[in-house]
Amino acid sequence: MQKRIYRMTLILIAGLCIGCGKEKTESNEINTESEVFWSEEQAGSESRENNDVEQNDELEIDFTHDYSEDIKADVDDVVSRQESLQIELENIEKIIKKYTPLAQAAGTQGEMNLSSKWFYEIWDTELNSLWNRFCDSADSQTKEKILAEQRNWIAMKEEVTLLDIGSSEENGSMYPLLQNSYLEEITKNRAYVIANELAKIRGESFVMPEKSEKYGLFVDNQGTGSVYSSLITRQGLEGDDEAVISIYREGEMEGNFADNGNGELDFTSDDGSVKGIIKINGWDGASFKITEISGESVFSVGEEVEFPFAF
Repeated sequence: MQKRIYRMTLILIAGLCIGCGKEKTESNEINTESEVFWSEEQAGSESRENNDVEQNDELEIDFTHDYSEDIKADVDDVVSRQESLQIELENIEKIIKKYTPLAQAAGTQGEMNLSSKWFYEIWDTELNSLWNRFCDSADSQTKEKILAEQRNWIAMKEEVTLLDIGSSEENGSMYPLLQNSYLEEITKNRAYVIANELAKIRGESFVMPEKSEKYGLFVDNQGTGSVYSSLITRQGLEGDDEAVISIYREGEMEGNFADNGNGELDFTSDDGSVKGIIKINGWDGASFKITEISGESVFSVGEEVEFPFAF
């Protein structure tokens, strides 16, 4: 876990830090609601005259300023101007670039923590917008199915974040930065999932971004808002590939894996007692099959676990 934390910190300090928010459920709709750290509010920016987000508007660097209304105006402007969801999400990325100078100007841990909030809020606002449009367009059967998945995603979000980056006690003052970064990542992923569902309803062509063939976090939630089993694959500080596999009612194991080039990852636990094959299926989840056991073990050869929910 510490290797993951240190590696993320180096990346974030280089300027790839990203922001935060939270979701709320209201009647049959789920809206994402970003946290507000400061009381000052600013009116939204004026509408622009073309389909691209203006990058010439210089962002005022002020770590005490609440950019929530500015971000909402930017996202609303992008949504109102795009004829396709694919282009819309591409232009949300341009909003990220607009606010990047704020993160680059951060000189203290506190400023890095505060600035990282806004990158998450951008995707949080976009997810909220996509969800509202999906609810307005979907038939009752489709809406019920995706609504259940969305509620489960929201319910698991905090637990999944803890699994991936660790606790605030482990990370100290840098925890908000790491938390914001991870929440931005999974919220962006969820925005693409909802956009894909909305595109199906509209009859639009929509291409999901490619998922890593080696790294990710996948869970078996058994159709609920709780994590029963989980699989985390990631790159360690020294470049080695690590995996943490937790199987419901059996236990957890950590180890390393090697990519054998045919879509399978060969896993060996740290103590060498368990070997198996990890298969990552992109947006469709992942699986782990035990192929070899040494000594006594709660696991069984041939046992296979599915992790269908991809974060």
